[in-house]
Amino acid sequence: STPSNSSAASDVYKRQGQWPAIDRLFRLTVKRFPGRPCFTSFDPEHFTVNYREALKLVERLAAYLREKGVSKGDMVALTGKNTPEWAVSYLAVLSAGGTVVPIDYQLEPERIAHLMEFAGVKALITDEEKYDLLVEKAKALNLSGVLSLSSGKPEYVFKINPKGKKPLEAGTDENDTAAILFTSGTTGNEKGVILTHGNFVSDIFLAQTLLGISEKDVFYALLPLHHSYSMNAVFLQSISVGAEIVFAKRLVVKQILSD
Repeated sequence: STPSNSSAASDVYKRQGQWPAIDRLFRLTVKRFPGRPCFTSFDPEHFTVNYREALKLVERLAAYLREKGVSKGDMVALTGKNTPEWAVSYLAVLSAGGTVVPIDYQLEPERIAHLMEFAGVKALITDEEKYDLLVEKAKALNLSGVLSLSSGKPEYVFKINPKGKKPLEAGTDENDTAAILFTSGTTGNEKGVILTHGNFVSDIFLAQTLLGISEKDVFYALLPLHHSYSMNAVFLQSISVGAEIVFAKRLVVKQILSD
């Protein structure tokens, strides 16, 4: 695939006067490169799924979220380290029609709970580091469900079993809110930045006019994916062309070199 071919999908949508929703963009990539490596992690062991396998995980989790009451426009908080589970969860929330609220996993549980309450989230997906503490916070917020990014906790996102096989089409379009990204709060309280599917997708296709990327490339997700830069430049950029993402769990030189 040449750089011009990698943005072929964008040309189609621009002629129609619209951008694809992120989950639809991902499905388009799966059709083009089903067997290409998609999400990879080397810690604690080597784990890789191709695009076809990743879509199956996304659809299964999306169906489960639907059964938990998540529907179009509902907010779902997502907090944890960079992992394939994080990536699948992000896409699953969008496939269910929801809006992702990515939250810095380094924040204290009380602060995370405050942001969840402020955003009015309906469900939470978190890793085991804060799972127990946030489950208690979730009870006070009356959330419909708490799912885990780690296999050692209940409701592990890769092992859930929805009653239905596939979620119904959410009917999401470019003008729907894809995510609410909170600023770091350096100069005051965190501020929730509302971003639509069109905001994200138009940026990544614009970048492709200058970047010679294709399905043969590998992206290394080092910065936390709840950051807008890493989200656009690594996560969404890679899945738009069928590239592979290798997830870094820690900002540790030894681990980075090992990866």
